[in-house]
Amino acid sequence: MTVIGRKGGMDHIADLTTDQVEARSDLNIHITRLVTRGDCNILLGSIIFLLALARFVVAVLRGQVDLLHINLAAYGSAYRKIIIARIARFLGIPYVVHLHGGRFVEFWPAAMPVIRRAVDRMFLESAKIIVLGQFWADFIVDRVSVVGNKIVILPNATNAVSIGEPSDDAEIKIVYLGALSPLKGVPELIEAFAKLADRSSWSATVAGPGEILGARTRVQKLGIGDRVTIPGWLGPGEVDRILRRAHILVLPSHIENLPLSVLEGFAYGLAVVATPVGAIPEVIQHERNGLIVPVGDIDALAATLRRLIEDRELRLRLGAAARQDHADRYDIRVYVSRLAAIWREAQASQARIGRAESGVAQRSDI
Repeated sequence: MTVIGRKGGMDHIADLTTDQVEARSDLNIHITRLVTRGDCNILLGSIIFLLALARFVVAVLRGQVDLLHINLAAYGSAYRKIIIARIARFLGIPYVVHLHGGRFVEFWPAAMPVIRRAVDRMFLESAKIIVLGQFWADFIVDRVSVVGNKIVILPNATNAVSIGEPSDDAEIKIVYLGALSPLKGVPELIEAFAKLADRSSWSATVAGPGEILGARTRVQKLGIGDRVTIPGWLGPGEVDRILRRAHILVLPSHIENLPLSVLEGFAYGLAVVATPVGAIPEVIQHERNGLIVPVGDIDALAATLRRLIEDRELRLRLGAAARQDHADRYDIRVYVSRLAAIWREAQASQARIGRAESGVAQRSDI
């Protein structure tokens, strides 16, 4: 099994998946990771991509690849994966396309005709297509209707965590985890925090890469620098520490697929606030396991955060439901078992197609 990906949210999923598969001898699956871009400039990224292609071809020629798993996002990711999917098809290796990037919804329809046709073909020639929610299944079928029977919905997943009793801290801690950019709704979040300045019982951490200096400057200008901390990117250990102390996780994005930060909030039993974009409405059921606010609505976001700050019982109820949902649906251990079954079905279905194309009679046992 070869997995194609790069750094980012989908790379984190690939890391978790690889760790789980390697720990599961019962699956009898070996994964080789190939990075096709890396966090570097275009020139070095091109070299990394060519090396990944060479490694893939050599592994195929040595008989070491049964299936290719392609982690797909928009723009550069799509261009690279179109190429490697064509090579896999030429070499007779079945592949699974796993759509991650939220910006694919804007990229694919607006791409040049030659790119749109290439994306269509990548989906058409795949053995399976994995999406993170019904929103994305419908999006693909609307554009390439004949691939509907290949699509499998498999929501993202994260590690389960052991936590103690909910904190009774007098100060309510709010956490945002993600890129500091307008697409993630960070400017609106900072403005919403400013509307809560009359309350003294909360603090917030806005953590992630991106426009850090601009966010810090705005926070200081609004006079909430003593309440809102913007540390930049944090490692896994620091994220774990912050989430264990937190009460609320907020993600006011304008565009998403199915963000891991929401699922991490679920795992830690936090009250989650998010916007109804991508597959998020399929995960967060408003007032049951989280709260939904309209995209870009600063007043609604501030009011929702205020409500959670003031209502302990609501925070606990939402967090408990979210944590149970994580255990039932979004635990990485359950995810890997389902993913392994998808891989095996992809191989089997491609083998059936190959036999049919070569004129070999087939038999089905029902």
